[in-house]
Amino acid sequence: MGNILARSPYIVEVNETGQDGSKVEVFLWNNGTTEPTTPQYTLSKLIPASNNIQTVYDISPYIREYLTFTQKQTPDTIDALSTNQYCNVKVKRYKSVAGVYTLLNTLTYFGLDGYSYYEDAGNVDLGNYLLEQKTYYYQSGIYAGEFNAYMTIAMVIKYTNLSTGASTTVTNSSIGWKTAPRVYAPYAAVGNKLEVLDSEGEPLATYYFRPICESKYTPVIIDFINQYGAWQREFFFKASKNTLAIESNDYNVMQSSLTSYDIYQGQKKSFNTNAKETITVNSGYVYEDFSSNIKQLIMSERILVNDKPAICKTKSLELMKNINNHMINYSLEFEFAYNTINNVI
Repeated sequence: MGNILARSPYIVEVNETGQDGSKVEVFLWNNGTTEPTTPQYTLSKLIPASNNIQTVYDISPYIREYLTFTQKQTPDTIDALSTNQYCNVKVKRYKSVAGVYTLLNTLTYFGLDGYSYYEDAGNVDLGNYLLEQKTYYYQSGIYAGEFNAYMTIAMVIKYTNLSTGASTTVTNSSIGWKTAPRVYAPYAAVGNKLEVLDSEGEPLATYYFRPICESKYTPVIIDFINQYGAWQREFFFKASKNTLAIESNDYNVMQSSLTSYDIYQGQKKSFNTNAKETITVNSGYVYEDFSSNIKQLIMSERILVNDKPAICKTKSLELMKNINNHMINYSLEFEFAYNTINNVI
C-alpha cells in the first residue's frame, strides 16, 4: 500500500482501448471509523476525442478534507499516531463503453498531508518514515520531539546512547502508523541514535539527535508539518525579538460644549483596537544540510511557535552554502495567527 502526498496533485488515469468515458470512485475514512460502503466522491467524464481517449482525475483535494493537525502528540514510547493525521484511501477505476461501466481495478493508499517537488516529476512516495534521515539538535532539558512511521508487528526502535554506547530497544506490537519519542528519556542529557529495525534486526532508517545547552538565550521551539506530512520539531537557539503591531480606527469626537469643553476629552478616539504579535528568531550556526529543514518550514501550512499557531512571514530566503557562507545562521519572522485581544465570535 503506497502513500499519497495530498499537497501535490495525485493523478488517477483511465486510458483503456475502446472506452468512451470513465469514472473513479473515491472512498475516504480515518482509522477508528467504519470503511464506507459507498464512495464519498464519484468523478466521471467523457473522452476528449476519438483519437484522444485518456481521462485523468486529481484526487488530492478530496484527501486533504480528511487530514487535520489540531494537537501534537508527545509520546514516551511507541504509540498509535493520531488518526486525523492520515487517512485511508480506496479508489475504484471504471471504463465506460456505450454508457456501461466496467470495474478495472481497486487501488488502496494512505493519504498524508505532504508534498513532492517539481523535480520529482510526479507525486512520489517518500516512504514510511516521516522524517528526513540526518542529525537533529534539541535544547537540553526540553522534549526533543516525536518520530512518526508506519510499522509492522515486531519492528523495533533502537535507541543508542551517544556517550556510553548503551542501547535500549522498544518492540512494536501492532501494525499501523506509529509515533515515538525521538530521544529515549534516560539518554536525553547526551542524545541518542535512533534506528528503525525490521523483525530480523536489519536497520531500515537511522537518525541522530544531539542536545545543545544554550545558556544565554531562551531557544524558540517551532513545530510544523513537514514535506512528509508529519509534525517536525526544530529549535532556534539564538536571539529572538517580539514585536507588537497595533491596529485601530480613529474618529473625531463631537465636543460636549463649544464654549466650555472638557480638555481631557480630546478631539479623537480609537475603536476596534487590537494588535498582532510577531517574533523574529535565529537558528544559531548550523550545518549546510539544515537548509532542507528551513525549506520545509517556510513552506509549511501548519506552524506552532512555542505551542502557539503562527504564520511564516519570511517569503524569501537564501539557502546558504558553506562555500559561500562560512558561518550559516537563518533568521525567520513569524506572525502569531490570532489577535492579541480575544475577539472570537
